[in-house]
Amino acid sequence: MSPTDITADDVATVDDVATAGSPSDSPNAADPSRDVLFEGDEGLLPAEVRNTLARLLSTRFVDGVRNPAWWSRVQRHEDILRSRLNDVYLELVLDRRRQVAFTQQVEMSDEVPILLRKEKPLPLPAAILLLHLRQEYDRGAVEGRDVVVDHADLLDHLEVWKDVDDQNPATFRKRCEAAIATVREKGILVLLTADRYRISGVIYALLTAEKVDAMTAAFEEMAAPNRALDVTPDPDGEALHDDPQDDDAREDGR
Repeated sequence: MSPTDITADDVATVDDVATAGSPSDSPNAADPSRDVLFEGDEGLLPAEVRNTLARLLSTRFVDGVRNPAWWSRVQRHEDILRSRLNDVYLELVLDRRRQVAFTQQVEMSDEVPILLRKEKPLPLPAAILLLHLRQEYDRGAVEGRDVVVDHADLLDHLEVWKDVDDQNPATFRKRCEAAIATVREKGILVLLTADRYRISGVIYALLTAEKVDAMTAAFEEMAAPNRALDVTPDPDGEALHDDPQDDDAREDGR
């Protein structure tokens, strides 16, 4: 078709195509109650729900003792959060007694994309420390109290594994300090004072009873006489995300 063959009807059709789907025709554009947070925003969820959903997707957990504001939001919007997470094959789990919310992957066929991917096994001192903290947390739960641990006591607990680790004392001490720092960064140890921590209920979600049993058996085997260390026990490789809950001071309720 040459330019001279274009009719008035053709021009109208081109104009219709150009304007179809414009912002004024969007079904969301007529809703004044919708939160528009950025240019071209077609999201339907209120800002608070979006932020809470993003929090759960990026960190996997919310510690309600440490951050009651986020815990309240999760409970307030539980139904819609659960629905949106289910859309991407994730489950929302709320432990109201421990005030912990976390996400976990839905177990389905291999054809379903996996969002919560596994990471490398933890170094030996970090794995030992994680198991110890879970056991201490369980003891505190039986007594109905928060569990507070001292930095020095954690080092003492790790010290008994020095021979198993087969490192010189100075190197092993550095690895122990690194293990405490790692667990603290993951939000499992919450700093109270310069050398004291509260064990977060998040550890109950990250280290299930099945993993505790498996790790305990592995450590007992490693500690047996003349047993060479070849593999670090892997708590199922579950990802322990960096914990942006240290950003709490910057949060204003949105």
